[in-house]
Amino acid sequence: MLRLNYEKKDLGFSFGFAVAVMMVASVVLTLIFGETQGWKFWLMQAIYTLLVGGSAFVYAALTKTNPVTAAKLNKKPRLAHLGWGFLAIVCLIFGMMPLNTMLMEAIEAMGLKRPAVELPNDVAGLIVVATILPAFCEELVFRGTVAQSAERMSNRYAALAISGALFALFHANPAQTLHQFVLGAFLTLLVFRSGSLWTSILAHLFNNALVVALNYTVLGTEEFWNVKTNTGVVLGLMFAGLIGFGLCVFGYLKTTHSVWQKNTEKDAREEKNTISLLVLCVSAAACLVLWVAGLFV
Repeated sequence: MLRLNYEKKDLGFSFGFAVAVMMVASVVLTLIFGETQGWKFWLMQAIYTLLVGGSAFVYAALTKTNPVTAAKLNKKPRLAHLGWGFLAIVCLIFGMMPLNTMLMEAIEAMGLKRPAVELPNDVAGLIVVATILPAFCEELVFRGTVAQSAERMSNRYAALAISGALFALFHANPAQTLHQFVLGAFLTLLVFRSGSLWTSILAHLFNNALVVALNYTVLGTEEFWNVKTNTGVVLGLMFAGLIGFGLCVFGYLKTTHSVWQKNTEKDAREEKNTISLLVLCVSAAACLVLWVAGLFV
């Protein structure tokens, strides 16, 4: 009989499995494709993303878990949750862009390689591979599996923070770490309160689409977000974005119905799984090594 929910012990195992798939896929695809450009680059990225997303279904099969029910894919998204989610993400993007730029400049000032997100300027590739696929595949892993395991934790704030941290570490990209941490935690909040993975999938899709769209405007250039040359505008947008995001989260919590239930006594008594914790720590450490390596390679 298939399990209908993930347990706390699945947190370390599911994340570790996703990291293992990510590393193997990266090595194998690099050996197959080598240095790629054009359509080959997008094909390699598409295969990589699909493999990472597919790891959620493989993990569910290995643990005899119903992937649809356990990931909350069988629940419809609620419009109120989506509305607040979209509005909060708009504010978050404008609040984080200046902080991302300042972080990259600080890293460069330390004599390290300036982090960057460099993708070929191909509209079809950006829409399909950089926008749509990650929204579905990454959510299956991080909100559909990892976060569902973290939801069993007794401390709700810790569950959100761990989910966001693992999401940011997995990407191993210093240029977006801060944004990914906050975004990951917020997407987890959307799933926990709405009870539907589709809420975070659509919100993630909206985030990706907005970032890609902004890249075709002046708002997508690092020059615009340079605090030294455009101080007033950048700081104004940053504070407005961060305050707006905070207000959106407050409004979301106050005006929407939550299905996020408190843990049962059985959940609270559930013993810690030492092996799962060890796998979680080792996997997170491996991602951290890749994160640091990105500053030098």
